[in-house]
Amino acid sequence: VFSSGKHGDYDIWTINLEDKKVSQLTDGNCKNDCPRWSPDGTEIAYISNQTGTPEIWLMEASGANQRQVTRSKQWQNTPSWSPDGERLVFTANYEGNFDIYSIRKDGTDLQRVTEHAEADYSPEYSPDGKKIVYASKRSGSENIWLYDLESKESTQLTDYEGREYCPTFSPDGKVLIYISGDLNPDGSENLEIFALELAENKTFQITKNPGVDRFVRWSPDGKHLIYCAQKRSSAERLTVLEYSSGRYEEVRFDRTRLDIELDSQPKGYGLFQFLPESFRRKLYPDEYFGSERYPDWKS
Repeated sequence: VFSSGKHGDYDIWTINLEDKKVSQLTDGNCKNDCPRWSPDGTEIAYISNQTGTPEIWLMEASGANQRQVTRSKQWQNTPSWSPDGERLVFTANYEGNFDIYSIRKDGTDLQRVTEHAEADYSPEYSPDGKKIVYASKRSGSENIWLYDLESKESTQLTDYEGREYCPTFSPDGKVLIYISGDLNPDGSENLEIFALELAENKTFQITKNPGVDRFVRWSPDGKHLIYCAQKRSSAERLTVLEYSSGRYEEVRFDRTRLDIELDSQPKGYGLFQFLPESFRRKLYPDEYFGSERYPDWKS
């Protein structure tokens, strides 16, 4: 499952990686984003602002029975499931600051997980359900932290002066994958995928590409990663990487239906519309061209 769109108008799609068949699950002039499969593969949690503010929603795997979970009229983002499929952990600014919260999937029993003056975001449960990994600016820059649900204590895992965020556990809980990045000399972002082996506290770089690699998730068997890669002057595309070898390949499929939704060509006058996309991208923000975002692999 993944989202695709631009200008705050995103929709959620699924793709079968074997036959490359795509299905559109949401539709509408709003932002439907950040989809995540439930552990049993029967439901998808996602963010939608169709009621005015980004709230957490659920739907069946087919896109049916779309229903709202939170009704706070405040900003929420990046929901993630507990291993038993009963709760969702997410980011919200209920108290005027970005902190981590959890809620039952039926919308009851809202609990605050973190409370700090700096932003906490991008949470995810550990496979055993005992901890929550997240990103935070509480050290002065964006780094990865680990919250213990029993002791209610947070431990800093990375220490970098740039940006490190969007952590995700391997299925066996032994490795954390996350995004690390900084700015290129020309001011553009350079985001790469890194891994942290928790037992040995060993960090190493997974991707080494110009441009942006982000929105990374593990395959259920822990052998592959799926993420979105953007080479310079191009759109972000779904990409699969073999974890053991580092070999990667763009997911190739017929994007006609996505392109129709995007209407991605900037409107121009005269010869402007015929100029190379690399040139036009210097004049328009990336979101104008659309992107594929937040892929998640069904268990």
